[in-house]
Amino acid sequence: KLKHIATKRRLHSHSVQLGSGSKQQSVTAIKSRDDTNSLWKITGAHGTTCPSGTPVKNGQKVRLMHINTKKNLHSHLFTAPISKQQEVSCFGEDGRGDTGDNWIVEVLDNNQSWMRGKKIRLKHVDTGKYLRAQQSVDFNAQNCGQACPIAGQLEVHAGAGADDESVWKTAEGVYFPALDPHVAPRTEL
Repeated sequence: KLKHIATKRRLHSHSVQLGSGSKQQSVTAIKSRDDTNSLWKITGAHGTTCPSGTPVKNGQKVRLMHINTKKNLHSHLFTAPISKQQEVSCFGEDGRGDTGDNWIVEVLDNNQSWMRGKKIRLKHVDTGKYLRAQQSVDFNAQNCGQACPIAGQLEVHAGAGADDESVWKTAEGVYFPALDPHVAPRTEL
C-alpha cells in the first residue's frame, strides 16, 4: 500500500467510475489500513517487465496495478472533478494499458532505490505532473451527491507541485526480497 504523508491516507481504488471527465475507475485516498482495495503491485513500465524482487531505482519508470481490479494507475489531460487539477484514474484490463500508466519514481532521502518505508514522489511520464492528495479536496454530499459511493474519501489528482502534497511512502503490504544479481529471475508462478 502507498501512504500519503501529509494526509496519512492510503492510495485506493475500486469499481466505482468517475461521474465526469474520463468516466474511468476512480482513485481516491482513504483512512482505513485494512481495505484490500488499497493494494497495488509495482510492474514494469508499459511494454517492459519487472520481475518480482527487482529493486526499483530512483528515476525508474513503473506502473502500479490495482490488485483487485487489475487496472493501472493512470493519468491524462482530463480535469479532476473537485480540485480541477489533472485527473487520476485506473485504466486498462488485466494489467494491460498504455503509456498514460507510466510513472517515474523519485526517491527522496538520498536513496538510490525505493526501499520499504522510504519517501517517494510519483511523476507522470506523459504529462510531468505529480501524484497528489490534499485534505481539503474530499468527496462529500455537496460535490458528489447524497448517495455518493466515495463520500469521505480524498480526491487523488496530478499537479505541478513537487511539494509536501506529492510525497508518499510504502506502508502495509507484501514485499519481496531483492533478487540475487547472480541468479536468473524465475518466470514461472
